[in-house]
Amino acid sequence: MTKKYFTTPIYYVNDKPHIGHAYCTLATDTLVRYWRQKIGTENVLFVTGTDENSQKTVDAAAKAGQEIHEYLDEMAAIWKETWQTIGISFDDFIRTTEPRHIKTVTDIFQKIYAKGDIYKGKYVGKYCTGCETFLKDSELDENGHCPAHRKAPQILEEDNYFFRLSNYETPLLKRFEEDPNFLLPESRRNEILSFIRSGLEDVSISRETAEFGIPLPLDEKHKIYVWFDALINYISALSTEGRKDFWSEATHIIGKDITRFHSVIWPAMLMSADISPAKEVFAHGFFTIDGVKMSKSLGNVISPVDLSEKFGNDALRMGLLSSFEFGNDGDFSLGNFAQFYETQLAGGVGNLFNRVIVLIHKFMDGRRPQASEKKDRHWNRFCEKMENKQIRQAIEIFFDLVDTANQTLNKTEVWKLAKIDLPAAEKVFGDLLGNLTVLTKMSEILLPESHQAMSDMIGNAESVGEAKILFVRQA
Repeated sequence: MTKKYFTTPIYYVNDKPHIGHAYCTLATDTLVRYWRQKIGTENVLFVTGTDENSQKTVDAAAKAGQEIHEYLDEMAAIWKETWQTIGISFDDFIRTTEPRHIKTVTDIFQKIYAKGDIYKGKYVGKYCTGCETFLKDSELDENGHCPAHRKAPQILEEDNYFFRLSNYETPLLKRFEEDPNFLLPESRRNEILSFIRSGLEDVSISRETAEFGIPLPLDEKHKIYVWFDALINYISALSTEGRKDFWSEATHIIGKDITRFHSVIWPAMLMSADISPAKEVFAHGFFTIDGVKMSKSLGNVISPVDLSEKFGNDALRMGLLSSFEFGNDGDFSLGNFAQFYETQLAGGVGNLFNRVIVLIHKFMDGRRPQASEKKDRHWNRFCEKMENKQIRQAIEIFFDLVDTANQTLNKTEVWKLAKIDLPAAEKVFGDLLGNLTVLTKMSEILLPESHQAMSDMIGNAESVGEAKILFVRQA
């Protein structure tokens, strides 16, 4: 039986989750729900978690006036609870301070060291604390600043241990050549291929001055560099008994800013450790809020929990994932989100289900009409889009079917037809119930918290259920 292993990035715990983090996690969760429905829950593994061994963590704990482990426990709990609150169905939540992760990091480090791919040297370079990485001059903006954090990087000179990334230029190019789908979308793939072909340099994997982290096994004065440590979490999560078989089907869902780590450094590390690279890396784009980049100073950072409390988890999921196509950059508008809720959810799918079920009760005493089975066109297209990770297009197919059913209602005026030709009306009701059945199947993936209510309305072999309000209109 086919297995699927999906991972999100593990998130820094220097702050609480915002909707940018929720976007990635909800998208991954939606893909996971599709594959669980298709191949069975037991054959799909979904892991998320927190990245805790970094200078960012040390600085954040100090700012909060807390001891480091107390701070980490508190923040990890917030992240985990946030994902549970907004309906993320992860199978495992991994923290990089856990013993299972530390052991896995140590084991993989030893394998890479035994291969001769780790050596000690002196590093002089420009280091961005925000990115937790060294930057080349070509990666800085015109002011010599990190473009992501708009600050000048620190000039660091210290003894480091290095990973011989330069040894893996040819094997990496071969990996990309053998599997064009290893990194998607294609725009990210082209960027990374250009980067590899420009020549790979060895990368630092330790910090002598780091205050917190996993000690280097061969030199405990050093801490393992955050990226070398963090990437290994995807293997650490498989240390639980019965999970090893999932690795061959691993898909990493990440933000585009960390593509290089996941599609160059990570597969090279795995090759060095004699472990096959992940099957796929998918790097999604970033979005602005009403045309402006999210920023604390601008006060436009949005909590996913706040939106969930007001509109519900299904609205949060659909509103975010329908704003722009997964993989592209885009914009999220609070005004458009509220309108989407009212028109597409409450006035669209919610109103459709309510109208159809009410009419069947009125004219057929709730007796189940023979549902049409000729509704596979929408479902087949929906599956195709989900398997290609075109989530927005899958959502559009869902609402296209909602529109199709509403058009049938309005065109046939079945409430009038039932008064003069009930058998003909029953056929229309059967077609409509067929539509609702397909929408309910899709809802298990797209509207998981409304799915049960929709299923209840569809009813059983003899009768439909009672009409319910799926989405309460906002005042």
